[in-house]
Amino acid sequence: MDNLKVDYVSDLHLSYYIKAHSYGYDEKDLIEFVNNNIVPKIKSKVLVVAGDVSEFTKSAILFLKLCSKYYDTVIYVAGNHEYYISKFLNSNMKQEYNSNSLNKITEITTLANDNIIFLDRNNENKGIICYKGFKIAGDTFWYLPKSFSGWYFYYLYSNDSRLILSDLSKKDKILNMHSDSMNWYDNLPSDLDLIITHVPPINNPRKNNSCYYNEVKKFKANYWIYGHDHFEEDFMKSGTRFVSNPWGYNSKDFKIKTLVLKK
Repeated sequence: MDNLKVDYVSDLHLSYYIKAHSYGYDEKDLIEFVNNNIVPKIKSKVLVVAGDVSEFTKSAILFLKLCSKYYDTVIYVAGNHEYYISKFLNSNMKQEYNSNSLNKITEITTLANDNIIFLDRNNENKGIICYKGFKIAGDTFWYLPKSFSGWYFYYLYSNDSRLILSDLSKKDKILNMHSDSMNWYDNLPSDLDLIITHVPPINNPRKNNSCYYNEVKKFKANYWIYGHDHFEEDFMKSGTRFVSNPWGYNSKDFKIKTLVLKK
């Protein structure tokens, strides 16, 4: 069995690097950004994007489609920012998505093309695929505040509580998303080659906030690509290699890192 080499990145937050308008970004600006910051650094035929591309759904998909002109396949999971609905971003956004953030995720599914694989627990693929002989699973993988300080941060400081809209209360919303994510994970096979999530399954002591990680009892893959906490990482734990390559809000070099998956 051949190895599988993938480039990976997360937390692109394009609004910090490309001038945004009420509808998103101009296509020419996205093309220029991809040509300047993605194309010169390509090292493989597969790009993994572990969430938080942009709050503007159509612009995020256009960005992925532009990347897919240079990669055979782009594998993508949504970040928390992909769920955001805000008048600050677009005065018509609430009406467009019927004040339901899940409608944005549905739109991502409909806008993706053949060589953009969108992994999500609620998709037709149930967030799991076999790609060139490698078993790969992916989802946003929602956290759950676990202490007074976690809930305090979630309610008072986190945009997730305010900008992710549904018919549920702020508390029930995150409880349901977390429970749904954990049910998805618990039903995954235990012999995966790669898991891709936005939220990491392990606490980073430098962040030390339960709104920035999830917890699992067993790591079900040999490799795990994640984002969300904005710390670049590459480490082993319990036989799984964890890697993260976030651009965050102040990237100067826009790194594209590469991971070789081995059977």
